[in-house]
Amino acid sequence: MTELTPRVSVLLPFRNAATTLDAAIASIVAQTSTGWEVLLIDNASTDESTDIAKQWVAKDDRIRLIEEPSVGIAHALNTGLAHTQGRYIARMDADDISHPERFAKQVEYLEAHPEIGVLGTQTTFSTTVEKSSGMRWFTRWQNAILTSHDHYVKRFVDAPLAHPTVMFRRELVEQHGGYDIGPLPEDHELWLRWMDAGVRFAKLPKELLTWNDHAQRLSRTHANYSVDAFFNTKVKWLAKWMKRTLNGRPVSIAGTSGMCRERARLLEAEGIAIHAFTDVRPRVVPGHVFIPHDELPASGEAFIVSFISQRGTGDRIAEFLGSRGLTEGEDFILAA
Repeated sequence: MTELTPRVSVLLPFRNAATTLDAAIASIVAQTSTGWEVLLIDNASTDESTDIAKQWVAKDDRIRLIEEPSVGIAHALNTGLAHTQGRYIARMDADDISHPERFAKQVEYLEAHPEIGVLGTQTTFSTTVEKSSGMRWFTRWQNAILTSHDHYVKRFVDAPLAHPTVMFRRELVEQHGGYDIGPLPEDHELWLRWMDAGVRFAKLPKELLTWNDHAQRLSRTHANYSVDAFFNTKVKWLAKWMKRTLNGRPVSIAGTSGMCRERARLLEAEGIAIHAFTDVRPRVVPGHVFIPHDELPASGEAFIVSFISQRGTGDRIAEFLGSRGLTEGEDFILAA
């Protein structure tokens, strides 16, 4: 029996996804929870995707097809948001698979935890790309971030949860706005903006979505998801947050490579004065003090931003700083 008002509205944008769309929709129809609607947002497809979507609309009245001719996932998502009816908004991509209990588990958690606004899940990583160790590592990193605190303190490293896993409260869009349509990673920008407004995030400790990595995936091919696009997005929110929380403390940058210095310049351009640099080896950074890593000030006396980006290094930096009595999110932040 179809519910008159769905509890969950699922946003599924697609563009030329004929090879994967059918399976993605089928995984929603197979959910153990029945109180949902699916909004299929056709983002100017030129292949058989539209026909596949129409076939599903014809056989299930919980599925609707919406057209958005302006190409871009943010355009499609905002159009979809304008048509939602549910109390909760769930995301889904046209090349992923939701596991049967996903929606039921997420609704159950959100109704039991009114303090949480956005809830993701862990993901099962699947790929057809031969060289995919980076994405596999990234998935493991995301899967380990579970609590609201961890999502908050890791938000400047990268997107701490996978966009197609999330379910969030409808009123958040009305309170804090939808997706930015600029040349940037629309999901990470939304998370940073909402977290800056005080929205709390969490993740279910269960793999409830299969994240299908492939060579054509937007995160691999589109300029909006380049390393520079991510950093240019997060440095603005990092600076805004630091201005509220520094309380006069001098700022030190962990990392003295050319990339770290360039990122420090971008942070300075956002109005944050850089006092010093620190590293494991002595380095001369013109115009700045150098502080050996084992001589950093005590908790509350300074603030450290790490721009060192080698895989796994951030965790070692956090462990070292923690051993010196510094607290992540209060005395230092990882931002690479």
